[in-house]
Amino acid sequence: QFAESSQKKEALEKNIEKSKLGREDTAERAALIEELSALRQKKEQLKAEIEKYRECDPDVVEEMRQTNKIAKEAANRWTDNIFSIKSWAKRKFGFEESRIDKSFGIPEDLDYID
Repeated sequence: QFAESSQKKEALEKNIEKSKLGREDTAERAALIEELSALRQKKEQLKAEIEKYRECDPDVVEEMRQTNKIAKEAANRWTDNIFSIKSWAKRKFGFEESRIDKSFGIPEDLDYID
């Protein structure tokens, strides 16, 4: 096991030496690394700016329109359900509409969303 581990160690050291080739610390390499970090920072700033204006993106606006349309249809469907139940309760039990509204906390101005 010791011999096997020694061979692995030597192989890894050789790989390290191969990896160091072309990565010597030079002024050019330091300048390129500095430029790379500056470009990465600029990229993050631009991403943040894009995110700030995301709400103006046509795709996002269209998605919001579709979501609003679905929500409006759902609200109108529930409003229709409320009117149906109120109508059924008036016919079945003879309740007045104002009494039903008051008992169940239904606002007087409840109506469909246009």
